[in-house]
Amino acid sequence: MTVGGFGYFVTLAIVGAVFMAIVAVAFYVFFAFTLYRLAQKRNMEMPWLAWIPIAQMYVIGKMVKSVRISNFEIPALEIVLPVAMLAYLLFNGIPVLGLIITLAYFALILLSLYNLYRQYVLENAVVYTILSIFVVPVPFLFMKLAKTEPVNIQ
Repeated sequence: MTVGGFGYFVTLAIVGAVFMAIVAVAFYVFFAFTLYRLAQKRNMEMPWLAWIPIAQMYVIGKMVKSVRISNFEIPALEIVLPVAMLAYLLFNGIPVLGLIITLAYFALILLSLYNLYRQYVLENAVVYTILSIFVVPVPFLFMKLAKTEPVNIQ
């Protein structure tokens, strides 16, 4: 069996896939843990929902409650965010509709995170939201929020 050529490429691809899977699981566990801690700190009912993927959106929505865009308010985010995530997961493969739903979902998540950050760090909420675009900083920001007392709960 030779190491060069196609076999080498397949081996490298498998090692890379396993490494990425381990990183993804570690990131998920870290995000779920920090969201769980934040929900616990807020004395939410059922903070363990932070460990369930779609229910994580419920937890974030429960903390934020509503999002206001100019004169338009999106109430009951604990229902809207999980439904939006389901729509994103179901329709993201459809060419035009999927793109529209993906952009709307991403915008809704960023607005929700902005409102959550405003509850803790008014002066840095915009910076935290911009960092959240890159996804990776979100659990670190949640960890920081869990160590901070809220200043502006709606």
